[in-house]
Amino acid sequence: MLTLNNHDEELVKTIKLAIEHAIESAHAPVAVIKRIYVFAVRHRNKGRKAAMKRHPFMGICEASGQILERKHAHLDELEPELGYSGKVRWTCPRANNSGIHSCGKC
Repeated sequence: MLTLNNHDEELVKTIKLAIEHAIESAHAPVAVIKRIYVFAVRHRNKGRKAAMKRHPFMGICEASGQILERKHAHLDELEPELGYSGKVRWTCPRANNSGIHSCGKC
Protein backbone atom coordinates (compact mmCIF):
# COMPACT_ATOMS: atom_id res chain seq x y z
CA MET A 1 0.00 0.00 0.00
CA LEU A 2 1.38 3.38 -0.99
CA THR A 3 1.39 6.17 1.56
CA LEU A 4 -0.19 9.36 0.24
CA ASN A 5 -0.67 12.72 1.88
CA ASN A 6 -4.15 14.31 1.97
CA HIS A 7 -3.57 16.37 -1.16
CA ASP A 8 -2.47 13.37 -3.24
CA GLU A 9 -5.29 11.23 -1.82
CA GLU A 10 -7.81 13.84 -3.01
CA LEU A 11 -6.18 13.84 -6.46
CA VAL A 12 -6.56 10.05 -6.64
CA LYS A 13 -10.25 10.30 -5.68
CA THR A 14 -10.81 12.94 -8.37
CA ILE A 15 -9.08 10.85 -11.03
CA LYS A 16 -10.98 7.73 -9.97
CA LEU A 17 -14.30 9.55 -10.42
CA ALA A 18 -13.17 10.88 -13.81
CA ILE A 19 -12.16 7.40 -14.96
CA GLU A 20 -15.49 5.94 -13.79
CA HIS A 21 -17.34 8.66 -15.71
CA ALA A 22 -15.21 8.02 -18.82
CA ILE A 23 -16.00 4.29 -18.69
CA GLU A 24 -19.74 4.91 -18.28
CA SER A 25 -19.93 7.38 -21.16
CA ALA A 26 -17.43 5.77 -23.57
CA HIS A 27 -18.50 4.10 -26.82
CA ALA A 28 -15.53 1.72 -26.41
CA PRO A 29 -14.87 1.51 -22.66
CA VAL A 30 -12.17 -1.16 -22.93
CA ALA A 31 -10.23 0.94 -25.45
CA VAL A 32 -10.52 3.99 -23.21
CA ILE A 33 -9.19 2.05 -20.21
CA LYS A 34 -6.30 0.69 -22.29
CA ARG A 35 -5.33 4.23 -23.30
CA ILE A 36 -5.50 5.42 -19.70
CA TYR A 37 -3.36 2.45 -18.67
CA VAL A 38 -0.73 3.19 -21.33
CA PHE A 39 -0.57 6.81 -20.23
CA ALA A 40 -0.15 5.83 -16.56
CA VAL A 41 2.51 3.18 -17.27
CA ARG A 42 4.46 5.54 -19.52
CA HIS A 43 4.53 8.10 -16.73
CA ARG A 44 5.50 5.47 -14.13
CA ASN A 45 8.41 4.27 -16.27
CA LYS A 46 9.91 7.74 -16.64
CA GLY A 47 13.35 7.60 -15.17
CA ARG A 48 13.70 3.82 -15.58
CA LYS A 49 16.53 4.09 -18.09
CA ALA A 50 18.30 6.64 -15.90
CA ALA A 51 17.91 4.30 -12.92
CA MET A 52 19.45 1.47 -14.95
CA LYS A 53 22.45 3.66 -15.77
CA ARG A 54 22.72 4.86 -12.17
CA HIS A 55 22.52 1.29 -10.84
CA PRO A 56 23.91 -1.09 -13.52
CA PHE A 57 23.26 -4.83 -13.39
CA MET A 58 26.21 -6.69 -11.81
CA GLY A 59 25.13 -10.27 -12.53
CA ILE A 60 23.60 -11.08 -9.17
CA CYS A 61 20.19 -11.10 -7.52
CA GLU A 62 20.61 -8.34 -4.95
CA ALA A 63 17.95 -9.92 -2.74
CA SER A 64 19.91 -13.15 -2.29
CA GLY A 65 23.42 -12.54 -3.63
CA GLN A 66 23.08 -15.46 -6.06
CA ILE A 67 24.26 -15.33 -9.69
CA LEU A 68 21.49 -14.18 -12.03
CA GLU A 69 21.35 -14.08 -15.82
CA ARG A 70 20.59 -10.66 -17.30
CA LYS A 71 17.57 -12.00 -19.19
CA HIS A 72 15.92 -12.86 -15.85
CA ALA A 73 16.87 -9.68 -13.99
CA HIS A 74 14.16 -7.25 -12.90
CA LEU A 75 14.73 -3.72 -11.62
CA ASP A 76 12.94 -3.49 -8.28
CA GLU A 77 11.83 -0.18 -6.75
CA LEU A 78 12.64 -0.19 -3.04
CA GLU A 79 10.78 3.07 -2.40
CA PRO A 80 7.47 2.67 -4.27
CA GLU A 81 6.34 6.24 -3.60
CA LEU A 82 9.45 7.54 -5.35
CA GLY A 83 9.42 5.04 -8.22
CA TYR A 84 12.62 4.77 -10.22
CA SER A 85 13.96 8.04 -8.79
CA GLY A 86 14.35 6.32 -5.40
CA LYS A 87 16.46 3.35 -4.38
CA VAL A 88 16.44 0.36 -6.75
CA ARG A 89 17.96 -3.11 -6.88
CA TRP A 90 18.28 -5.93 -9.42
CA THR A 91 16.43 -9.10 -8.44
CA CYS A 92 15.08 -12.32 -9.87
CA PRO A 93 11.37 -12.33 -10.75
CA ARG A 94 10.48 -14.37 -7.67
CA ALA A 95 12.13 -11.84 -5.32
CA ASN A 96 10.40 -9.03 -7.24
CA ASN A 97 7.07 -10.88 -6.91
CA SER A 98 6.57 -10.61 -10.66
CA GLY A 99 7.30 -14.07 -12.06
CA ILE A 100 8.24 -17.65 -11.40
CA HIS A 101 11.92 -17.71 -12.32
CA SER A 102 14.19 -17.80 -9.27
CA CYS A 103 17.91 -17.23 -8.79
CA GLY A 104 17.89 -20.44 -6.78
CA LYS A 105 17.61 -18.95 -3.33
CA CYS A 106 14.55 -16.71 -3.50
